[in-house]
Amino acid sequence: ILLATCKQLVKSLQLNHIQFMGVLTPEIIREQMAVSFCLVQHSLQADNGDKEGTPVAVLEAGAAGLPVVATRHAGIPDVVIDGETGLLVDEGDVEAMAAAMIQLYADRALAAKMGAQARSRIQQHFTMEKHISIITALIQSAVRLH
Repeated sequence: ILLATCKQLVKSLQLNHIQFMGVLTPEIIREQMAVSFCLVQHSLQADNGDKEGTPVAVLEAGAAGLPVVATRHAGIPDVVIDGETGLLVDEGDVEAMAAAMIQLYADRALAAKMGAQARSRIQQHFTMEKHISIITALIQSAVRLH
């Protein structure tokens, strides 16, 4: 329902430059990120309290060197450091989200700097190797306790 509503809104506002691309292959996602200056992720807590965790798109954007404009939602602030690797706003704050997007659009040097910092953060803290080493250390610690 939300997709149809968004498509209708774009049509009624004649925002012809907005595309709804649907499901994309990893190759096309990489190509799109290569020609983008940021990723926008406006996550919201569901009415039933459900949250999405840490969106993979946020991790992928950082790994691709893109700053992220997102909401302070679930695991997003664990990945995106506000003012360093992207910009965070409160859930539902459409005005702040728009201002953050405009800020990065207008200051591409800032966007590039944040994107480089995002890539570095992902490489340091969110790689498979990093997670495997943490799990290995936990297992080794548990074995030593028993």
